[in-house]
Amino acid sequence: CQQGLSRQLAEGHTGVRPEGSGDSVPVMEKPSLQENQRPLHILLAEDNAVNQRLAVGLLENRSHRVRVASNGQEALDVLEAEHFDLVIMDVQMPDVDGFEATARIREREQITGGHVPIIAMTAYAMKGDQERCLASGMDAYVSKPVQAQELFRAIDTVLGQVVKEEPLRDAGGDQEVFNKDELLERVDGDEALFDELIGLFLEDCPTVLADIRAAVEQKDGEELERAAHRMKGMAGNFSAGPVVAVAHRLEGMGREGNLGSIEEEYKELKVEALRLIDALERVRTDTGGTK
Repeated sequence: CQQGLSRQLAEGHTGVRPEGSGDSVPVMEKPSLQENQRPLHILLAEDNAVNQRLAVGLLENRSHRVRVASNGQEALDVLEAEHFDLVIMDVQMPDVDGFEATARIREREQITGGHVPIIAMTAYAMKGDQERCLASGMDAYVSKPVQAQELFRAIDTVLGQVVKEEPLRDAGGDQEVFNKDELLERVDGDEALFDELIGLFLEDCPTVLADIRAAVEQKDGEELERAAHRMKGMAGNFSAGPVVAVAHRLEGMGREGNLGSIEEEYKELKVEALRLIDALERVRTDTGGTK
C-alpha cells in the first residue's frame, strides 16, 4: 500500500547528432521501426530498477529480446557467454562503470574480432562528457531520462537504419512537480508500463531518501554522491524538476566534498520528494493503478 509513503518519509540528446545540426534531430518513426527492423538481442547494463524497467519495456514493446546486467562486470561476463546485436551501457555503475566495461569489450574484440555496437546512457549532457563516451569506444549515446524516440533513433543509427529529420522539441516542465504527459510520451503511450514505473519509484524512493539522510548525518561525501545521483535519475524519469535540481546539488556537494550546507539541502529534498510522491499517488488513483 502506497498511501503511507508520504507519512513515513515525513517522519523519519543523443551522441549521434553532429555538430552544427541546428534545432532538429533525426527521429525514426515508430511504424518504420516495426516494419523494417528485425527483432534484436540486446544487453542492457543498468543498475537502477526504474531505468531498467523503462528501457526494457520500451525495447520489448518493439519485440526486442533484452538481457539485463546490473553492473559492468556482470555485462562483461554475460558477453562472454552470449552473442548480442547491441549493448546499451549505463555510464555510471558500481564496481565496473560503463567506460571501463566498454574499454575491456573493445580490448577483447582486438583478439576475437567483431564489433558489438554500444550505446551509452548518461545523465551528463555536457559536450565533454558526450565526447568522452564516443572516444572510449561507444558508438552513440542517449541522455537520461531515456526518451523513446531518442533511444530508437540511436539504435537505428548505429545499426545503419535510415532515419528521418524532425524538429527537436523542448522538454519543458522543469518547474512542475511531475509531468504526466512527458512520462506517457517517454513510455510510448504504454499505460501499463507508465503505472509500473510509478509503482517502482514509490517503492524505491523511501530507501534512497534514507540513504541520502544517512550520508548527510555521517558527512559521507562519497555515499552522498552515489545516493543523490540515484535519486536524480529516478526523479528525472518523471520530469520532476524540483527533486532533480536538489538531488543534483547534493550530488555535486558529495563529489566535491563541500558538505557545509547539506542539511539544508536534504530538508528541501525531503519536502520536494513528499510533493512528488503525493502527485504520483494521485495519478495512480486517477488512472486506476494499484496503490
